Amino acid sequence: MTACVYYHHPEDSQYSLAYVTQERDEITTSGQDAIIEQYDLDEEFFVLYTNRGASGTVEDLDDEFEDILDEMSPQNRTITVRLLQIFEEIIEEKELEEDAKLEIYKQIELERIPDALARVEWTGTAVDVAGQLMSTLILKHALPNANHRTSISMAQWYLESIETGFSFPDFATEEYDWKAWVNEYITESKRLLTVRRNTTAFSLLADWGCDTIMRKNSIGIVLAEYDLDFTRSEAYAYYGEVHTELCTDFLIESVTRAGHDELITADGIGKAEFVSFLDEAE
Repeated sequence: MTACVYYHHPEDSQYSLAYVTQERDEITTSGQDAIIEQYDLDEEFFVLYTNRGASGTVEDLDDEFEDILDEMSPQNRTITVRLLQIFEEIIEEKELEEDAKLEIYKQIELERIPDALARVEWTGTAVDVAGQLMSTLILKHALPNANHRTSISMAQWYLESIETGFSFPDFATEEYDWKAWVNEYITESKRLLTVRRNTTAFSLLADWGCDTIMRKNSIGIVLAEYDLDFTRSEAYAYYGEVHTELCTDFLIESVTRAGHDELITADGIGKAEFVSFLDEAE
């Protein structure tokens, strides 16, 4: 039988795991919107769930980003504006599909994007650079929703800057056969993001009898499959590299399925050249 601890509170996914302890008195919730749950697996322990603080819909977000954009370099501003355009298109599509405004759980943090772009080496093969770009944008998590889809779309723009007319294989076929491979990459990405931020807490939970962390949308994280013996900084570095490898593998499979496997060995382009492509594509 699975010994499960919830990462997102099962009654309200706005609350997520923030602290674990065997001493109930260690937890204080003064001034916090929080829930405390007791678990009893191999040992008794307590989990603090806190509300991430944002509510409302995407249309409620402050779209006055000019001050933040003005502080960016011209290259970073061009890429950031393109990212916002992609995000808006994805949100419009999702809201049409669901006939409802998309709920948010955090604000847009455009100031994270320049740091994400600074972590891309902009050298190597086309899929190597695109994998770095996709991974670092996901890891920085600047958007309130659709970070994976937006980052995948930005990677497609990069690959198209090298191979004119490139596009990913159709992700919306009637048979939805794409879900069998795309969703597994995205699901594993979400597992890695969660483990990366929580190795200390998850290591304690494993010691106390937990074998699976359950995220929202029934995404299970089997703790035995991940190395938890890291400090926070070590975990960020290690799982950041693992995540980049995952994104690169996703792009290799994508370009192969799209009939453009030449992008696996083709040289990538630098940031300045990519920005020029985006400017010309306006």
